[in-house]
Amino acid sequence: MQYCIVDSCEWTYPDVHSYETQMPCVRQRALRGSWATFQIHIWKADSAVRMDTQALAAEIYEQIPIPVEDNPNFEKEILPSARLRRAPFLVNDCLCPWRGQAQPREGSVGIYVAVPVPEDAAGTFSGEIRVSCGEETARISVTIDVCSAPLPKETLQIAMGYSPYNAAKWHGLLDKPEQAEDMDTRYLKLLRRQHQTRLYVDPPEITDVGPGRYAFDFTTFNRRVQKGLSLGFTGFHISGVGFRKAWDSPIIQIRGMDALSYEAYIYLQQYLGALRENLRENGWLERDMFYIGIADEPNEINALPYRAVCGMVRRIFPEIKIFDACSGAPIYGALDVWVPRSDEYEKNQAMFDAYKEMGDAVWQYVCLYPRDDGYINRFMDIPLLATRYLYWGNYRYGLTGYLHWAVNVYENDVDPFTASCPRHVNAGSASILPPGDDKLIYPGEGEPWMSMRLEAHRESAEEYEMLCAIAGKDKALADSLCRRGLRSFHDVTYDGRAFRALREELLQTYGELFG
Repeated sequence: MQYCIVDSCEWTYPDVHSYETQMPCVRQRALRGSWATFQIHIWKADSAVRMDTQALAAEIYEQIPIPVEDNPNFEKEILPSARLRRAPFLVNDCLCPWRGQAQPREGSVGIYVAVPVPEDAAGTFSGEIRVSCGEETARISVTIDVCSAPLPKETLQIAMGYSPYNAAKWHGLLDKPEQAEDMDTRYLKLLRRQHQTRLYVDPPEITDVGPGRYAFDFTTFNRRVQKGLSLGFTGFHISGVGFRKAWDSPIIQIRGMDALSYEAYIYLQQYLGALRENLRENGWLERDMFYIGIADEPNEINALPYRAVCGMVRRIFPEIKIFDACSGAPIYGALDVWVPRSDEYEKNQAMFDAYKEMGDAVWQYVCLYPRDDGYINRFMDIPLLATRYLYWGNYRYGLTGYLHWAVNVYENDVDPFTASCPRHVNAGSASILPPGDDKLIYPGEGEPWMSMRLEAHRESAEEYEMLCAIAGKDKALADSLCRRGLRSFHDVTYDGRAFRALREELLQTYGELFG
């Protein structure tokens, strides 16, 4: 048996046995209330691998190799900074809770370790992990230096598209509502683990009761909001009131009607009026708690009708904030929360920064794009550090939120354990998704299984909060720390050892200022 210890910022692969961040033992600084994390990569194991954490409390996960069958959606020659790994290959993205032992997969065993740091911990604590294979045993010493300051309070707004229907479907629970409800709770807890703060909720059930007359049932809607609040979510997104007919069409439709028609306006009056009254009755009318979409990703072709619908929504329901993913399209004044794609933000930075100065919120989002010119994203064929830096970009540009369309979409029923690049259709346009774009959580055996990218999101969110806290006392210092890792969304430091040293310095600085 041979093994190496690898930092959590770097991918491991079944067929690769040497890594930038490998180390002889584990010594890490960690926040109170968070985790210290690392990987153990084992090869030349001729039988099952067993783990013993001794007195060290730790979460242990077996890494399940996931196939990356393609590198789709590159529009031009790949720049070296993208560090693309050419498909096909296997990558250790999926994390299955440890089940006593693990058999080699594709010639190796990958292990992810997350050591929880109690909120009242102090000083240094240590322990040992024993890894055994047959008659061989390796002893790995683990030392955690506890940061003298606690995990910062969540301020970054994070929303990712999660489907409770897909969770129930992939676990075979569509006809078992109580078990589906429990499975949904498990998924939501993983989203909270990665500091997701906002949850998508479906609109109320709507019934046509006569020409131009509608009835609204908020029973399921209210139950969903109450469950989200009980699990720590602080905000909610209501799906768009309309949708674009096609990418190249100027028409926005609302419930099958032209959005600018009299009939659509009558519907909006009733729907938004009922929604407003329901939120008021439940004490949920605060402006920052609920956002509503109009029609996702407006463009130049439908900009005028889009702005008109925004105006109608504001007239009928002035307290709710209007939120949509967008680009640099001419929809000035339409939104309260602007969510440009990261590359679109950089191309139109002056415009979006002007919106911030006017009092609007500006977030960022990624999806199947940006996909070239070295832009960071959460794909499985570029470095794991690309995911880790996403919220560093939020700090760098003063963007207060992040959006992604998919947590567990499992597009076109493609098994997420056997393929990573399914076909995707949006507004009549079809494409092949980059690897991993449709998922951050896997439908494991009887439970959801995290991914390395989900954990990278969690750590990135915590690093964002530390940078913001430091900036409150010394902005130049926080900016300097950020620039050593991320200078723009397409200019980051991919040296894993340099990043590990930077994170240690970030934790030390945060601890000295707030401990």
